[in-house]
Amino acid sequence: MTTDSVRSGSHSHKQRDLLLALLAFAVALALWQVQGLFYLTYPLRLFVTMIHELGHGLAAILTGGSFLHFEVTQRGAGLAYTSGGSRFLIIQAGYVGTALFGAILLYLTNRVRQPGYVAIALGLMIGALALLYSDIGLGALSLLETALLAAALIAALYLLFTRETDQGRALGLAVGAGGLLLAVLLAGIENLLTLVVGLASGLLLIVIGWRGSRTLVLVTLNFLAFLTGLQAITDAWTLFKIVRLPASMMPFNDAASMADAYGGTAATWAVYWILLDVIIFGLALYITFIRPARRNTARES
Repeated sequence: MTTDSVRSGSHSHKQRDLLLALLAFAVALALWQVQGLFYLTYPLRLFVTMIHELGHGLAAILTGGSFLHFEVTQRGAGLAYTSGGSRFLIIQAGYVGTALFGAILLYLTNRVRQPGYVAIALGLMIGALALLYSDIGLGALSLLETALLAAALIAALYLLFTRETDQGRALGLAVGAGGLLLAVLLAGIENLLTLVVGLASGLLLIVIGWRGSRTLVLVTLNFLAFLTGLQAITDAWTLFKIVRLPASMMPFNDAASMADAYGGTAATWAVYWILLDVIIFGLALYITFIRPARRNTARES
């Protein structure tokens, strides 16, 4: 087999994986618009909301403030509670941060040699952030209770990563679920949905990255990249329509907060975020796919 044929085969595989991810996203986006099928895309809506709220929180941390906790509500909305830091950047980090998340994930997924490591790292990060900032009262646990939870987590990870059979990995999932239930019973948590979304997303990404085929990993990560990147744009567009409602009908939102704190109108900030999200994700598409394709074409000619 020649080098050219190997490169051609690799290129065709990447194109196929990308097309599969785009198809999955198109199906999800179509289902999103049909109210009767809302519950089919409900977990995806919760995932995007979680990324949005974590964007606020991480911006607070990066600008010297504190991330207190975040919430994901049953209706798919969310709230992030922060203290200190740059309010100018924190408020914007929801819509802009979601687009950045999608852009970075798209680039890493298609440029690193082992995308499974990207899935594992992402799963660990999301799971850790959910545990730290979903307002679960782990700090009030006794030493014995903390040790029990740590033992359950270690046992679950050991079974998931070392067992070769489906039964062994299923046992790992069961132990992990039992540990989560124990944490809820011991610590108590009002915002259980937030914790479930974060841990379920994180665990699923870890399992896919560790045990899934390269094709499954690429399709999953590309799908999440397109989901978050493009949904950031459509959510900002929805925000633009919301902020044009009469003040008495307008719900609390980031654009109105920016207008109150820094001037301008809420609609202006919404349009600004739409344009910025388009630029961010457009650059990611160009750097990830278009520029390498042009270089390959130039080399072949």
